[in-house]
Amino acid sequence: LPNVVAGGGKVYNSKNEVLFIYRNDKWDLPKGKAERKETIEETAIREVEEETGVSGLQITKSLPTTYHIFKRNGKHKIKVTYWFEMKTEFTGELFPQENEGITKVAWLDNKATQEALDNSYANIRILV
Repeated sequence: LPNVVAGGGKVYNSKNEVLFIYRNDKWDLPKGKAERKETIEETAIREVEEETGVSGLQITKSLPTTYHIFKRNGKHKIKVTYWFEMKTEFTGELFPQENEGITKVAWLDNKATQEALDNSYANIRILV
C-alpha cells in the first residue's frame, strides 16, 4: 500500500497540560502530512501550529511512530506518523483549523486527558 508520511506532536505547556484537538467526534493530537523538502520535525511543528494556533514549540524528544490504514478516493493507504514530544510557553488564544474539520482545541490536565482518551484512537492512547 502507498505510504502517507505525517508528523505530529504531544505538546506540554508550563502547567504540564497536554494540547488536544477535537475532530470527527474524537479527541486527537495535532498532526499532518509532510510537505516537500521539509524535515519530519519541521512537519510536526508546522502542523501543530496550523491546527491549533500554538507557537513557540520546542521538540524535547521523539515518541513512538504510529501506523494506520485509511481509505481515500476508494484507495487504501498507510499513514506513518512520526510523533514528537514538545513544550511551549505559549499562553495565547487557541485557534482550531476549521477547514481541516477541527472544531475544538484545548489544553487538558491529567484528569481531562484520561477522560478524552475514552473517546480517542488506540494509537493516541499509546502515546499518552
